[in-house]
Amino acid sequence: MTNIGRISKSRKRNPVVVCDFDDTTAKENVAQMLLEEFGGSNWRDFRNSHQRNQISLMEYQELAFGTVRADRNTLKEFVRQTATLRDGFKTLFEFCRSENIPIVIASLGLDFYIEALLEKEGLETIPFFAADTAFTEKGIKYSYRYKWKKCWQPGNCKCLVLNRYRELGYDTVIFAGDGNSDICPAKKSDVVFARRFLETHLSQNGLSFYKLSDFSDVIEVLKLICAESKSGVNNCD
Repeated sequence: MTNIGRISKSRKRNPVVVCDFDDTTAKENVAQMLLEEFGGSNWRDFRNSHQRNQISLMEYQELAFGTVRADRNTLKEFVRQTATLRDGFKTLFEFCRSENIPIVIASLGLDFYIEALLEKEGLETIPFFAADTAFTEKGIKYSYRYKWKKCWQPGNCKCLVLNRYRELGYDTVIFAGDGNSDICPAKKSDVVFARRFLETHLSQNGLSFYKLSDFSDVIEVLKLICAESKSGVNNCD
């Protein structure tokens, strides 16, 4: 199910690509991989509480990672050794760079593990918006620079990221995601690539999207947007 009609009219366009991280940019849920390897015996209790809607994702994440005793470098090295990018993401980055199209990551996850995979793949120039962490003797401390008082959930807000890029003049938002926290930004985007829970939700509610298997399809849509915009001045150079 697609929404090609939303991008078929020729006009000047300034696209931006916004991607979720866990289970989207990364093939795996990197946070869960870390917890399975380094989490204490009770981290799954917190996950169960979150799945029963008893605590928020932010609360679950802080409580679960509160059981981790490994340091930042150990956790980042584990990510470098085990986590992988979804097929086509690096090619998408190269295409966006060649066409002067911003590509960013918006995640409710933690900065250090996103940073680790991007560094591993030589993509550390990609901006990402995530929870900031500081490793201290008393455990991990968290801060959320991208909170929005209008957001329905505590912690960072992906829609705030979308809004900021629209304010900068990027009028065509291409969004890729998979989870519950991606529903709101998906509804506010112009073109959506979805998988897993997000795909099911959008389909059940009659909302348009492209199925995300890998990022090659995102490139094809971007090529179409750029081709239709060549008559005007925009970010597709």
